[in-house]
Amino acid sequence: MHNRGHTLVAFPAMIFVGASWGANVPVSKVMLAHFDLIPMSAVRTAVAGAALGLLLLLVEGAKALRIDLDFRRFALLGLMMGGFFAVYTLGLQFSNPITAATVAVAGPLVSAVTVRLVTGLRFDPGFPVALVLTLLGGAILVSSTLVGSRSVTFGGGEIVVLLSNSIWTLYSIKAQAWFDRASQLHRAYVASLSAFGWTTLLSVVLIALGWSRSPLAVTDGWVWTQLLAIALLASGLGGYFWNIGASRLGVAVASLWVNLVPFFAVLWSMAYGFVPNAYQIVGGLVALSGVVYMQWRKLRTVPR
Repeated sequence: MHNRGHTLVAFPAMIFVGASWGANVPVSKVMLAHFDLIPMSAVRTAVAGAALGLLLLLVEGAKALRIDLDFRRFALLGLMMGGFFAVYTLGLQFSNPITAATVAVAGPLVSAVTVRLVTGLRFDPGFPVALVLTLLGGAILVSSTLVGSRSVTFGGGEIVVLLSNSIWTLYSIKAQAWFDRASQLHRAYVASLSAFGWTTLLSVVLIALGWSRSPLAVTDGWVWTQLLAIALLASGLGGYFWNIGASRLGVAVASLWVNLVPFFAVLWSMAYGFVPNAYQIVGGLVALSGVVYMQWRKLRTVPR
């Protein structure tokens, strides 16, 4: 039985996930104007793998860099992680931001259903209440954009963004099940390394066929700075801290925290000239109340 301190560690970890993944939304939209999707994913996974490997070396030593996972699982783990990055970014590329944000609030529901189908586990007590609060917060968050809009277009990528939650949830389940006593840092490192292999291989093929541009063709230093920063924070450390939260809260409960991503995305978007209004502030607070409620319910079930 996990103790209360074990569960409390998940709180700051998931706050970091919300903040880093929130930054990923506006930055990725900007980066897609400069990089093609798959080569950009290869750069991101390369930076994430290198950063996690260095951190693992400093914290656990050189022996921790060894991959004690059979090749099949190693390949599948990276395919799921790399597949999520590519599919999610593809959805953003072909989405209307308004409708994408609207359907994204159903992400925790998709994750919870995926967990139920894959593992057969029942929903935690209090999960329905927390889900309603986070969905309500997400609805408030985007309502200010919908008010006064004459038309809201549907680009098709919104469904892709929503369904990508299933890929990430499946990765999260397997990342916890396929390792024997490995740290969460080691799991994130191994997955990132495998994802780098998949995205690099696909990038080489696409560039050789002339279907994608090489990322080296981009020479703007500020663009590269933004890409490398978001790769380190969101793809690297964000994935690591997500593993921490998922291992302590469970994948279904941790997925509720994803509804904080739009709130942090609004805050990060201020750097690009967007100023949040009362709807977005209230929506973020309501979504936060949902995850705090779920955290409180879970803390009541563990010993002091």
